[in-house]
Amino acid sequence: MSQSILVCIAGWYFCSITLSLYNKWMFDPHKGLNVAFPMLVTSVHQFILWGLSWCYLRVYARPTLARDAPVAAAAPAGAAAAGWRFYGKMIVPTALASAGDIGLGNVSFKFVPLAVYTVVKSSSIAFVLLFSCVFRLEKFRWQLLAVVVVMFLGVVMMVHSPGADTQTANDAAEVALGVLLVLASSCLSGLRWVYTHLILNKHAGGPAGAAGPAGAANAGAGARKKSPVETIYQLAPVMGVTLFTFALIAERPFPAVFHSPLFEANGLVSASTVLRGALLLLVPGFLVFFMTICEFGILQLAQVLTLSIAGVVKEILTIVAGLAVLHERLSGLYNWLGMTTILLDVCYYNYYRFKENARTKYILDFDNNDEEANANARDSTNVEEIEMVVTK
Repeated sequence: MSQSILVCIAGWYFCSITLSLYNKWMFDPHKGLNVAFPMLVTSVHQFILWGLSWCYLRVYARPTLARDAPVAAAAPAGAAAAGWRFYGKMIVPTALASAGDIGLGNVSFKFVPLAVYTVVKSSSIAFVLLFSCVFRLEKFRWQLLAVVVVMFLGVVMMVHSPGADTQTANDAAEVALGVLLVLASSCLSGLRWVYTHLILNKHAGGPAGAAGPAGAANAGAGARKKSPVETIYQLAPVMGVTLFTFALIAERPFPAVFHSPLFEANGLVSASTVLRGALLLLVPGFLVFFMTICEFGILQLAQVLTLSIAGVVKEILTIVAGLAVLHERLSGLYNWLGMTTILLDVCYYNYYRFKENARTKYILDFDNNDEEANANARDSTNVEEIEMVVTK
C-alpha cells in the first residue's frame, strides 16, 4: 500500500473520529458542553463548508472549470431553464435529505452514546438498499433482503434492556428516542444516496446531460463527472438554509444562544469566550471538508474495497474512542450482541459487493465487444464508488 493511500486513510480516520467525538461532546447534556441548539450549530457548519468548497473550486479547480467553460457557452438558451429544473428536481431534494440526515444525527447525540450512534448509523446501508430497489438502481436479491433484516435485528438488540428498574427504564426510553432519531437520519441518508448517485452518475454531464442539443454537446466534449467538492458547493447552501429555518422554528435560538455554554463561561460573556465559540463553530466545517478530500483521494488511489474495509475499521475505532475517551459503556449482553451483529452484517455486505463487482468485471472482460455489458459494468463500479463516499 502506497504512502499516499496511508496518508489519505489516516487523514480520513482523524477527521471522522475527531468530528464524531466533537459532536458528542458539543451536544451531550450530561458529559459534554450541553449546547441546546444542534440544528443551528449544524447550519453554521454548512455555510462554512460552502465557503471552503467555493475557495477550493476557485483556487484548485479553476483550470478544469475553465476547460469546461466553452462547452457551457456553446449550450443553447434553453439550457439555463434546464439548469433550474435540474436544481429543483435533483439538488434541492438531495440537500433537504442531507440536512435531515445530519441535523437529526446531531440531535440524537443528546440522547445516545457515541458507540450506539455509530453502530445504529451503520444501518444506513439497509436504507440505501431499500431506496435503490425502489428507484430501480439496484436489482432485488434475497441476499440484500437478508442484509436488511439482520441489520434491523441488530438495532433492536442494541436498544433492548431486559429487567430494568424505573431509573434504567427512563434512561432506556431516552436511548430509544435517540435511536429512532438515528434511524430517521439513516433513512434520509439512504434517500440522499439515491439522489447523489443520480447527480454524480446519471447527470454527469450536467442538467443538459439528458436528451437534446446541450446533452449532445456535453457528450461530445467528454462530459466530466462532478467531484464531491462541486456537489458540496451545490448542496451546502440549501442545507444551511433548511437547517437554519428548522432551528428558528424548533429551537428558537435567539437570543438564548449567546448566553449558552458556546459563548459563555462561568456565567460571563467576554471577548475570549466569543472567540472560543467562533473557533468551536469553525473546526467542524474544516474537518468535514478535509474528510471529503481524503475520501476522494482514497478512491482515486486505491480500489473501492480498500475504502470499504477502511470504513469498517473506522467504525470500530470510533466505538473504541467513545468507550475510551468519553467513558461510555454498552450495558448488557444484548447490546454487545447487537453491535457485533450489525458490524458483521456490514462486513458481509461489503464482501457481497466485492464479489458482485468482481463478477461484473469478469463479464466485461469476457465480452468486451458487448456495449451493454460494458455500460452495466461501468455503472456497477460507479455505484460502488459513490456509495462508499456517501455512506462512509
